[in-house]
Amino acid sequence: MKRLTAVAIVLVCLLCFSACTGNTIGKISGAENELIIIDDVTYIREHNSGYSNADKGKYLGKVSNTNITMKVYTVKGDSETEYIYTLWDWEGAFYKKEQP
Repeated sequence: MKRLTAVAIVLVCLLCFSACTGNTIGKISGAENELIIIDDVTYIREHNSGYSNADKGKYLGKVSNTNITMKVYTVKGDSETEYIYTLWDWEGAFYKKEQP
């Protein structure tokens, strides 16, 4: 019985972990991780977006390269969907959609 309970706990933890980590939706590139590409749309790191980490919206998924994985969120108040917010470890950044 104890073995079955332990297996059930491990399975529940694995399911929760995979549900929380989400799908990989894009990739990070550039020497300073300044570019994110999602569905053939390029976002460039923006240092003066006018938003703060309090504007983090809905979780979209994750982006990664060989060294880092970032969680990607919408930005509250961005009705034009020009920005995304990324978070890795404790550091976050805003990226703006590249204009064609």
